[in-house]
Amino acid sequence: MGVAAVLALGLIGEGGATDVAPASAATTTANQAKSDITTSAKMRGLRFAPASNTVQAYTYDGHVYFDSAVWLAAYGETHEFWAKRDKASDRAKLTRTVIRGDERTTTRAPAKIVAGLDGFKNGLTVRVRTPRGKVLAKDTRNLCLNGSDRQRVAPAGNTEPIYPSFCGGNWFTRSSVSGVEEGWATRLDTFFELRTKNTKLVMTVSISDPVADFLGLPADRRTVTQRVEVVDECEMWGCDEIAEELLGEPSVGFSTQEEGDPSSARAAQLRGHSAGSHGSHADDTGSERRTNLFTLSDQEHGGDHPALGEPGSAPSNAEPAKDTLPDLISVPAWQIGAEKDEDGIDRLTFNAHEWNAGPAPLVVEGYRRRGGQSDTMDAYQFFYKDGKQVGSAKTGTMEYHAAPEHNHWHFLDFASYELVTPKGRLVTTSGKQSWCLVPTDPVDLTVPGAAWRPEATGLDSACGDRSALWLREVLPAGWGDTYSQYQTQAFDLTGVRNGTYQIKITVNPNGNLHERTTSNNVSYRTVVLGGKAGKRTVTVPPIEGVDTEIEEQ
Repeated sequence: MGVAAVLALGLIGEGGATDVAPASAATTTANQAKSDITTSAKMRGLRFAPASNTVQAYTYDGHVYFDSAVWLAAYGETHEFWAKRDKASDRAKLTRTVIRGDERTTTRAPAKIVAGLDGFKNGLTVRVRTPRGKVLAKDTRNLCLNGSDRQRVAPAGNTEPIYPSFCGGNWFTRSSVSGVEEGWATRLDTFFELRTKNTKLVMTVSISDPVADFLGLPADRRTVTQRVEVVDECEMWGCDEIAEELLGEPSVGFSTQEEGDPSSARAAQLRGHSAGSHGSHADDTGSERRTNLFTLSDQEHGGDHPALGEPGSAPSNAEPAKDTLPDLISVPAWQIGAEKDEDGIDRLTFNAHEWNAGPAPLVVEGYRRRGGQSDTMDAYQFFYKDGKQVGSAKTGTMEYHAAPEHNHWHFLDFASYELVTPKGRLVTTSGKQSWCLVPTDPVDLTVPGAAWRPEATGLDSACGDRSALWLREVLPAGWGDTYSQYQTQAFDLTGVRNGTYQIKITVNPNGNLHERTTSNNVSYRTVVLGGKAGKRTVTVPPIEGVDTEIEEQ
């Protein structure tokens, strides 16, 4: 976790409203925002929420890391945004629905302000300057109105937030949902890092006029100015421990941070988990893993059963009802490449992704076999309707994976990865054929039963340690699970001739999981191998009209 991650986890203090930089006519200070809330009955819509005029930042190793306490709140109504596309090459269309009680009004956003599935294009600008007005840094970024940091501003509306905690997805994500609920505020992504020795700084956060016009923000309420109070990190925490605690490697399997990446976990969520930048920790066996959203919001306590105290259901072989089943879909591989591993073996690397189109979640639980001496669990699939467990069935096994940097439990019956000829003949399989299931990517949050905030549903998802007696792994409707296969987990190309092949990904390969249909369980991606031993090459033709081997725009 880096310095920025500590900032994002709530260590930013709020000082008194003093020494505020002069504001222009189009600038909102915290005091002006406070006046907005007192007249909220007359000012329905999105507005900057009250915030301190002074915000703390932290200096360490010649850098200042800071995040403005800027919130956008919804007063008197809910603002909900849907971004949708049919395939990867299509431009996403964004609509806003304003909800006032039972009344819903939907309008479409101009294409020029839509940033695909990531929110509003260039909608947010952050500037850092001296009190005299010299601009030290400026950054314009997409505006995502989702965020893991949500707070209430009024007693009206829902008692808990309902919209997702970040924007975006992967190459094959079809839709994203964002919004600000009535009576709630979302913290804007204003994290910034600046190399400077200057400790007297002013920060301004602005929403662009085209985006503000669409959102309905008044012309004189589109910018917030705050004085930055810089605090020496070493004085607060002690430099003996700060390097390890703040700049150390992220936890295995539960981080989106690249080694040395200064961005915070919260900021990474807000900006969206784009498939083009799988920033996550790689273990020694080559597994790259994205954030476990179920544990991110409450790593200390985890989640509970959605109906705590509800009697469980005895295993049953009866065919479960269709509306209690998931629909598992395989997505074509992407981010494909050739590499030589640590042992000098040529390998074909790729990203693999499978998702659940609903309407019910995929819930798999493992129970250690009696005696407790075996590193094997019996796996059961549980069926839910309206948040309540209505049945279960034996579905396979889980095994403890003791490889370096793994040391957790894998479900053996979820997917298979094969390299085949164009006629379907098996050439080789990948070195990894078992998984710990977690939701890493939203794929389509508009499908029936989609979980907009899976971390808040009460069904936790965990990989467990060697002492575990039981664990539950969940793939909610609308979400997928991405693994990056490289090093020993990628395809071994030893003896594989140059030519055209296909990466075949099959979800539920043995048919052990109950699902609505198996017609969409297999995907293929064509690759052309070339080069020579030690320097193999791979060419990947576009799919759905896009080149998935470049960073997604």
